[in-house]
Amino acid sequence: MDDIRLKRHEKERPAKAESVVPFASSAQELLPPNKRESLAAWFGLYLTVEVEPDSNTLQAKRRDLQAFLDFFQLVSRSNHPDHWTPSVTKAFQKSLGRGSERRKPTTINRVIATLRHCAQWIQRQRSFLAGDPCRGIPDLRVDEPAWKGLSDIEVTRLRSAGEQLLRLKTGRHQQPVRDYALFLVLLQTGLRISELLGLDLSQLSGKHFREVKRKGNKVTTQVFLPKEARDALERYLDEVRGRGEGPLFVSRTKERLQRQNVDDALKVLMKQANAQLPDDQRIRLSAHILRHTMLRKVAEKSGVQHAMEAAGHTSSNYIWRYVKPSEEEKEKVLEDLF
Repeated sequence: MDDIRLKRHEKERPAKAESVVPFASSAQELLPPNKRESLAAWFGLYLTVEVEPDSNTLQAKRRDLQAFLDFFQLVSRSNHPDHWTPSVTKAFQKSLGRGSERRKPTTINRVIATLRHCAQWIQRQRSFLAGDPCRGIPDLRVDEPAWKGLSDIEVTRLRSAGEQLLRLKTGRHQQPVRDYALFLVLLQTGLRISELLGLDLSQLSGKHFREVKRKGNKVTTQVFLPKEARDALERYLDEVRGRGEGPLFVSRTKERLQRQNVDDALKVLMKQANAQLPDDQRIRLSAHILRHTMLRKVAEKSGVQHAMEAAGHTSSNYIWRYVKPSEEEKEKVLEDLF
């Protein structure tokens, strides 16, 4: 049995089965005739047409679709789209929650969301024999997640650690000025790593980032940059990067900074902040935690609608995971209720 891989779907032999449903759209013209009955080929076309190239979203969706293709090949012994039915999707959903590599309900729901969107897109191009193969597949119930943000004292400790590193990290290959600017910009704008690293210097205009590309191909006209973060960024530009054209945050070789570079910088900051703390007070730090912290602060001061706008969300479906109160805060409200 041939292995079906998305990255090389164009090399696959055409499936033997013939579609019983005619193509309904010109999307077929984008596939060679001998690939139009290959589910892997349709997945590859979906990624090419519907997903932004070179994005983290593309990589995640490719992994999700490849995981399904591996399961589909095992179950159906086929690569033909008409063999994809709701029962196959349901079985795949169950398989993700089983075994030694079982995934969390939130991860499973994300994978199924990828499949659902892809299936609907393919269905508009050529109808599946049994109809939409994700029809009637509900999301799994997800327990209410704990809030992941930082307390005020933790933010203060991280600020202090950053100020210490500006004095301690003076080696040629160390960039504490850049890394402290990264920390403050992430904390005070709530931008995702991908959104921040996608910025060019030309998008910095006074107190704002302009035309910021957000997740899902959305664009925010301007993102406000508070004074503390703005001052740290200006110092980085003046002392380290310079004012030439190109990416806003760069490596020592002037290449656009990568996600791993940001993760590493935040780990160093976290280690410095935790150096004198007991185990039960140690800080956990990531760009996502900084985003949670900022959006929670915005919701507390200006309301959920403002937080939703700051998050770059056009819907309120996801904002609650960022702004929900912690268990300690909920208990305090109840304690002081009467």
